[in-house]
Parts: sequence; C-alpha cells; structure tokens
Amino acid sequence: MTGKRTWLALIPCTLLWSEPLFAQATDAAGAPPSSAAVDDEVIVRGRKLSDFRAELHAAMVHVYDVFNELNSDDIFDVHCQIEDSTGTRMREQTCRPQFKDDISSEAAQAWVAGIRDACGSQLTQDCIFGGAASQGKSAALAVESTEQLMQQRFALEMARVVAEHPEMQQAILDYQAVERAYDEALGGRRGRACDREDPPPRCTR
Repeated sequence: MTGKRTWLALIPCTLLWSEPLFAQATDAAGAPPSSAAVDDEVIVRGRKLSDFRAELHAAMVHVYDVFNELNSDDIFDVHCQIEDSTGTRMREQTCRPQFKDDISSEAAQAWVAGIRDACGSQLTQDCIFGGAASQGKSAALAVESTEQLMQQRFALEMARVVAEHPEMQQAILDYQAVERAYDEALGGRRGRACDREDPPPRCTR
C-alpha cells in the first residue's frame, strides 16, 4: 500500500492549491500556455496542440470532480469555469475552491456593514469616503485574514483524500500522463522552432 507521503508527492503543483491555481488563470498557474504563445494550428503527430491542451484541462477538471465527491465538506469543493482574460481576447480556465468565494462574499458584506456602522443614517459621500472607509476596510480585512487558515485546511484535506482513495490517486496519475504527452508535444515543436536561423525569443529563456 503506497504511503500518504508518497502519494502527496504525486500531486502536481497545479493541483495542490495555492493562490496561483485558483485565483489566476491556468496559464499563470503552470497549466498549458494560451494560444497567444503557441500556434494552435501546428500539428504534432497528426494532432493540434490545442487538442493536447483541451485534454489537459479536462484531466484537471476530472481530478477536482473526484475530489469534490470525496472530500469531507462542500467548502473544499473546487469549481472550474472558462473566463475571459482581462485585457486580451483569450479565454482561460480558472479553478477556485468554494471557501474562497465565500470569504470574498463575506468580506464584501463586512465592508458594507462597517460603512453603515460608521455612518449610521448619514450615508453621505463625505462619510462613506471619509473615516467610514477605513472602518469598512478593517472589517473586510478581518474576514479575509481567515483565508490562510482555510488554505492550510484545504491542503490537508487534499492530502487526506489522495492518501485514502485509489480513485483520486488514479485521477492524478491520469492527469500526469496527459501532462507528459502535452509537454512532449510542446517540446517537439519548441525544438523545431529553435533550430531555425531566426529562433523565437522563447528559445533563449
């Protein structure tokens, strides 16, 4: 029986949650680069790179779907969706745990409550943007300060689920297999491009 420590080591850095994975798009979290960086029309062994990326995204979502079924509390559930990338025409996959959305909502409510407490019935512009703003911000920050503890709890819950459930272990292994296939395809294209007389800037990185 594989030990907990060994299975925890199998979790890709993009799957054991930290801020980059859930709060940012997958490109920033270590998942496949957007089509702005890689030409979707390039064919690798008869397949487009976009096909590999789609499979990798699907494999990641599957890991989270399995985790959602097995974890001990819905606050740990991870939800993925495709969103528009700010400042670009690209669409990216973003995954966030439920507790992060809950904290964001509670912080906003705390900010409003802080403003109301400070201003009372005098919700004037001077009050809202004066001393009340500081009180509202303090209330919101107090709520947001719980996020670090929730991150730690999430990591422990992920480790527990991986250690105790073979189906979660298999989902991660499947993800890694798809990730290796994508890396090989991307590496092959990168190598061909870098052999040209005018290699792209990424070849010198």
